[in-house]
Amino acid sequence: MFFIYIIQLLQVLGQDDDPIHTSILYGSSDLGYYFVNIYVGNPPQRQSVIIDTGSSITAFPCDACDSNLSCGNHLDQYYNRKNSSTYEDLNCKSQFGECTCLRCSNQQCIFSISYSEGSHLEGFYVNDQVIFGDLLMEAKASSNETISKKDSSVRSVFGCTTRETNLFKTQQANGIMGLSPKTNTTLAFPNIVDDIYNQHSGMKLFFSICIGRIDGFMTIGQYDYNRHQQNSAYYTIKYFHTNNKPVYGIKISQIRVHNKTILAGADLQAGGGSFVDSGSTLVNAHPDVTKALVNFFVCDSPNCPKMQYFEDIACYIYNKTLHGSYEQFISFFPTYQFIMDNNFIFDWTPKDYLTKSMEQHDAYCLPVAEYSGNVRMILGQVWMRNWDIGFDKENQTLTFVRSNCSSDNLKHNFTADDWFLKELNQSNNTLKTRHPPKNVDQEFLYEAVKIIVVIVTSIIIIIFIVFIRRRKLNKQIKKGSKLPEAEDETQKTVQQKVVVVQ
Repeated sequence: MFFIYIIQLLQVLGQDDDPIHTSILYGSSDLGYYFVNIYVGNPPQRQSVIIDTGSSITAFPCDACDSNLSCGNHLDQYYNRKNSSTYEDLNCKSQFGECTCLRCSNQQCIFSISYSEGSHLEGFYVNDQVIFGDLLMEAKASSNETISKKDSSVRSVFGCTTRETNLFKTQQANGIMGLSPKTNTTLAFPNIVDDIYNQHSGMKLFFSICIGRIDGFMTIGQYDYNRHQQNSAYYTIKYFHTNNKPVYGIKISQIRVHNKTILAGADLQAGGGSFVDSGSTLVNAHPDVTKALVNFFVCDSPNCPKMQYFEDIACYIYNKTLHGSYEQFISFFPTYQFIMDNNFIFDWTPKDYLTKSMEQHDAYCLPVAEYSGNVRMILGQVWMRNWDIGFDKENQTLTFVRSNCSSDNLKHNFTADDWFLKELNQSNNTLKTRHPPKNVDQEFLYEAVKIIVVIVTSIIIIIFIVFIRRRKLNKQIKKGSKLPEAEDETQKTVQQKVVVVQ
C-alpha cells in the first residue's frame, strides 16, 4: 500500500503543471476554521496553523510560552528553538524582505494581534527554515531525490507566541498563518508564500485555497490543475484595498435570487466594502444586507417546516420522511448569485452555503450573521466553499474555478448525500465561530489600547498627586496667614492699653 501511494505521488509530482507546494486543509464548519501543517526547523517540527487571508502574521506557541498559564494545549508540541540547528534570533534592527522590525522590547522584535471576539496573541519574531507541503513531508521517508527536491525548505520569519487568549488558547490548531496582501511590505514581514516566491526560482507569487465542507487543499506557486475537472471555467477579477486597508476586496455590483436583484452594489460597497476572509467562519454583514439575504432564504416545498433561529442564524430542520434525500432537501432552497466584474457570476448554491446547526440536530442554516462593526461585508469560509480561489499577489487578481475541494488527489464527484452524511457523522459539536478582526491593521491594536490605558492612568495619578499637594499647600498657607493676624490683634491690644494709661 505504501509503495502504491509513493508511485501515485511521484506521478503527480512529475507533471509539469503540478505545483511544487501542496498541502491538505483540515477543518470544517463544525470546527469553525481550516488549517494546514507546516514543518519548522531542522529537524522539522510540525505546526498546525489556521489559514487567514485577513491577517498578516504567522505565529504559534514556542518553548518561551508557559503551557499551563499563557498558552493552551494544541495538536502539536510547541516549537522548540533549542531543538533546531537552523534557528536564528531576530533583533530590533533586523530586516527581512521589505520590512524592518517595527516594535522592540528587551532587544526582541515583538508583535501583538487582537480579534473582535476577544482572542489575542502576543510574542516575538524569530527566523528559521520552514517547509510547506503535507503530502511531501509524509513521503520523505522514501528518500527519493525527486521528492527531496520538491520538499526544499525556505527561510522564513514567524511569531513565537508567548501569550494567547480565548479561541486561540482553546483551539486545536497551534497558531495562525497570515495570508493578507499586507505581507512583505514596510508594515509586515513576508509570509511563506512570499518566501517561496523569492527563494525558489520559477514560482509565481500565488496561492490558492479550496475549502470543502470537510477538509480541502491549498497550493502555493500555481494552481493544482490536476484537481480541476476537464474544461473547467476560470474567472479572474481584480481585488483592491477597501478604505486603504490591505484586504482582498472585491466589487459586487449586485446579488440576485431567481433573477431578481435583492441587493444593489451601493449597499455592498458601502463603508468597508466586501472582501474575502478565510479566517472568518460566516458571512458577516451590515444588518440591512443580512436581512435581505435572510428574507430570500425560503424553503420552496409544502412539506418544509417553519424557519427557526439557532445561534442567531436562520435555519430549517431536515426531516428525511418529509423531504426525502439530502439531495432533494437542498433543491428546495435558492441560489444566491453574486454579480462581479468581467461578467463573472458567483453562484452560492445550497450545496455550498447550508451549514449544520450546533444547537439543533438535523437543522441546516444560512450562515449569514450581522456584523456590529464598520459597514462592510466579510465573506468567510462558508462563502468560499467548493471554489478553488487563486490569490495572485503580483497581479492583484482573484481567480475562481469550481472544484469539489477534496483533500484526496483523486477526482471524486461528491453528491449532496455524501457531503451532508459525512458532515453529520464527523460532527463533534465544537463550533466556535471565528469573527473578523476589529480592523485589518490589527497587530498593534492591543498594544495601543494598553498604551492608552497606561497614559490615562498616569494622568489620573498625576492629577491626584497635584490635587493632594495643592490641598496640603493651601493648608500651610492658611496656617501661616493666621500668625500675622494674631500678631495684629496683640499689637492692637497693646496700643489700647497704652491709650488707657495715657
